Amino acid sequence: MKILLLAALAQGAGAGDGWTRLRCGDEDVEVYRDRWGVPHVFARTVRAAFRAEGYTEAQDRLWQMETFRRGALGQAAEIRGREALAADREALRRGYTEEELGRMYGSADARFRSIVAAYTEGVNAYLRDAARLPPEYERLGLKPRPWKETDCVAIGVMMARRFGEAGDIEIAAARVLERLERKVGREDALRIMRDMLRGNDPAAPTTLNDHLRAPAAPPADKGALPAPGMSEEAFAAWLAERQEAHAARQRMGLPSYGGSNAWVIGPGKSSTGNPMLYCGPMMGFGTPAICNEIHLSAAEGLDVAGMSFPGVPGVMIGWNDRIAWTTTSGGADLVDVYTLELNPQDPSEYRYGGRWRKFDEIEREVKVRGGEPRKFKILRSVHGPLAGDPDAKALRAHALRMSFWMREHLTFEAVLDFNFARGIEDFERAARKIVTSHNFFCAAADGRIGFWYCGAHPLRKPGHDFRFPQNGDGSMDWDGLAPFEKWPKAVDPPHGFFANWNNKPSRDWEPSGFGKIFWGKKIIDVLEAEKSISLERLAEIARLTAYHGYLADYFVPFILEAAAGSEDPETRRAADALANWDHMEAEGAPGPVLVERWIRGMAGRMFGNIVDPIMLASRDTLKYLIDPLLYILEGDSCHVRLNYDYARGRDLKKMAAEALKEAARGGAAWREPHVDFRGEVGRVKSKSNRGTYQAAVEVTPRGPRAVTLCAPGQCERPDSPHYKDQIGLFEAWRYKPFVFSRQEMK
Repeated sequence: MKILLLAALAQGAGAGDGWTRLRCGDEDVEVYRDRWGVPHVFARTVRAAFRAEGYTEAQDRLWQMETFRRGALGQAAEIRGREALAADREALRRGYTEEELGRMYGSADARFRSIVAAYTEGVNAYLRDAARLPPEYERLGLKPRPWKETDCVAIGVMMARRFGEAGDIEIAAARVLERLERKVGREDALRIMRDMLRGNDPAAPTTLNDHLRAPAAPPADKGALPAPGMSEEAFAAWLAERQEAHAARQRMGLPSYGGSNAWVIGPGKSSTGNPMLYCGPMMGFGTPAICNEIHLSAAEGLDVAGMSFPGVPGVMIGWNDRIAWTTTSGGADLVDVYTLELNPQDPSEYRYGGRWRKFDEIEREVKVRGGEPRKFKILRSVHGPLAGDPDAKALRAHALRMSFWMREHLTFEAVLDFNFARGIEDFERAARKIVTSHNFFCAAADGRIGFWYCGAHPLRKPGHDFRFPQNGDGSMDWDGLAPFEKWPKAVDPPHGFFANWNNKPSRDWEPSGFGKIFWGKKIIDVLEAEKSISLERLAEIARLTAYHGYLADYFVPFILEAAAGSEDPETRRAADALANWDHMEAEGAPGPVLVERWIRGMAGRMFGNIVDPIMLASRDTLKYLIDPLLYILEGDSCHVRLNYDYARGRDLKKMAAEALKEAARGGAAWREPHVDFRGEVGRVKSKSNRGTYQAAVEVTPRGPRAVTLCAPGQCERPDSPHYKDQIGLFEAWRYKPFVFSRQEMK
């Protein structure tokens, strides 16, 4: 159905702020662009509102939508050339065919299908009306092909997976185990791996705030022997492809897994008596941002605003006139790796259920800009897609089993349901549908707040060790999925808040891998200590936690104890600096640098006999060592019983003092880092551990009050006034008021 807009609207970057009118068939739709270029859509019907969203999103972000579509479908090499081939191959290997995407769309509920169809109509109307397309099309000699409903589904799957697919560590863990075996032998290697990848730590801070504060008997580890991993040659090929695919996605501005934080307070902690919620999804930074903002209102029963993903209809994180909600990545282990034995007589077969079975084969072709098309053969077992090419030499293959396979549209469908929810009960009914791993939070106008640890959580066989590949012959298949009643969740907690930064959901949740050290400790500290929190203070917590030197809270007491009585001048100066530091990162402060150097030095002394020096220099390696280091220093008061003797009788205080003396050499002064937005925006001074989208919302009986930030700006075109008009706010950690009622729109 044709959408007619004023000529100015069809110009894209030339769209002015203020009121314009759309004609959607026989319905007039009004669009108000606020001073930041955010579209506020007012329609009579829900369908017309989502048509208008498709139109305005294409107007602001058409080239980004094109990039997302191609990245999701494994077709990026057609516009990016060979540099995108690895990303395309991974998307094809782990993703769906067009026919499968169509089946997912067809199996969704009627409202989902209607909204996606309306959004698709809106995008295609813009493609017909636009007087000027993004310059990338002309530069590449391309014409945008019509938008399809399955394009929305593909992008929705990509986003649900990117921020809700966890697990799949087994291949790398098996390789680390083999390297450790060569150093310390099989039994000790297994002990070390179980220390680094813990099944449960009851003291790890939880979203339900039920973690242990006092010593208790440490839990026994439930590990079992792993199935074989990849051979060295196969692992090297697998790792190279994964790394190349990740780098290609980053170059293209496709989403990469990050982290997110969120907190919500009930009326008892709110300065106004209304619940409040903070949203901080961390999805990386670029120009344009991965997300934009939208407000959709329809007389039929819709009034929703917040963050959207270009190419996907609806508000992903936001608020309506009765509730507000947000989400963070849940990190639940929803993907397992199974080792398959290949038939020596015919490596196209694998053993399952006592017999040889053929892999399912799918032939895919990728067009390559500036080169010949490439053909890929995609193999799947009964478990799911293969993680990499079969290892014919070792007669092994590794298959991925994903608990959400062919059902990711249900996560997308649930989020659309949130747009219409009228309270906690509606929200919970929708949350039951979610199959990828997410923490969801809701605050309602009646004062209630809630948390749900969503996802299709597998019920694994006894003896299944989540750290390593399992036997793929059928003997270790899952026993189904956990029912909703078993998910960690709560409504109106007695302590009056929820706080999350991708941490563990509840004390007894396994497998979790989380430890006592929590990068979001400052969030809990503030929410527990303060009795009356304003919306401004709620938003301020994001800056406080970003610049909190949280590791100091855990390690400085041990450092100072070790330095006590030292006669070395540098050691004394360093100890004095740490003793007088408030554990906040500030320009020129020595504390953050001293603690980081000390941890690296202490980790090298403690784990240098088992971890190669080049690996110790990596932040990715240190994150697995940091909790065991704390547990060693805590000694008998620790909640976790380590399986391996790392100290080996050495004097821990002496080691800590030596590490501090080494850390103090040459002086220390912390410097503010930069966030790279790329494009014409470039580098901006700020910590990067903050939301790509940031919003604080108060939910009142009279409607929402929200402040937001979505840098660099609403529009992807450099000639738009809204290309980078939020960068100043970003640098200053300030927010803009989000207009919601028509009375505020001048």
